[in-house]
Amino acid sequence: MSEYLHVEKPFLDQLAALGWSVVNQGQGIPELPLASLRTNFREWILPEVFRESLRAINRTEDGTPWLTERQLDDLRDQILRQPHSLLEANEAVQGLFLKAQVDHNDITGEDDPVVQLIDFAHPERNQFHAINQFRVDTPGCVKAFIIPDIVLFVNGLPLVVVEAKIGDPNTGNPMHAAFEQLLRYRNGRPDTIKAGLREGEPRLFYTNLLLVRTCGELAPFGTITSGHEHFYAWKDIWPESNRIYTPPLGIEREQERLIQGLLAPATLLDVLRTCTVFMDTDSGYRIKVIARYQQYRAARKIVTRIREGVTPEARSGVVWHTQGSGKSLTMVFVARMLRASTDLA
Repeated sequence: MSEYLHVEKPFLDQLAALGWSVVNQGQGIPELPLASLRTNFREWILPEVFRESLRAINRTEDGTPWLTERQLDDLRDQILRQPHSLLEANEAVQGLFLKAQVDHNDITGEDDPVVQLIDFAHPERNQFHAINQFRVDTPGCVKAFIIPDIVLFVNGLPLVVVEAKIGDPNTGNPMHAAFEQLLRYRNGRPDTIKAGLREGEPRLFYTNLLLVRTCGELAPFGTITSGHEHFYAWKDIWPESNRIYTPPLGIEREQERLIQGLLAPATLLDVLRTCTVFMDTDSGYRIKVIARYQQYRAARKIVTRIREGVTPEARSGVVWHTQGSGKSLTMVFVARMLRASTDLA
């Protein structure tokens, strides 16, 4: 059984059906950076996609693009040059997703105008790319490069890193093997750090929203701070309109539910904008959390009731939770959805 045919290619095919532009480099070590929309393998942003996308979504009222070449360089540098730890860099970039700024709009005369790195209000105006075998060279590290199996980009910025595995004579626990690879890619394995070695490219994860490890039948997701036990399945496809699709292999596995439920472009951007939280734990660690499927569905249904209900009774209701399902976070996500809604804020 081939990992590529059982896991990786079906993943890409389903993304393509959802509207992602897929660059399928097949199997093996890529040799041509242009095939993955870059000029060299040190780049982890898709440079021309980034510039083209930001020009397109940042326009004056009459539709004129206003960002200059210098300002596009500045925005790229604001993302790239993070003098912090990976988590601090990731949190800072999350802030840029919600509010980035440049010095001046030469057309309107506005000082310190806000720039959209992503058009959350109109998901269709963004560019969505999925590239497999995404090679990033890592000079001075244990290995010369890393090759995540699939990376998902929005406007040229990597938001999702996917590691695909299957069980075979050399991989008894594919989920653990995928987790170790995801740690290695961001230079996060404790033993390697203790030894003073480098083996990954943390900057690939500055803009990261979530990580996915998948063998097809299992496909849990987490964040850059998630431990092995804190990766979760996306068990429900919602909204219901996304349930109408054809699974690439003819069966719906956990992987297909994750893609259809979480990685649909509009849903992914909604989660990025309203369902991502950085918080301190009781033990003093700072972690990144994104909504689980039941929290996202409940929060969205609450907001829909508030928006559409014509009476107090119609705008109210009960959400049933099990212990430990994240009631407090659900309310945080509701509050953020309300703030992001122009008709309810």
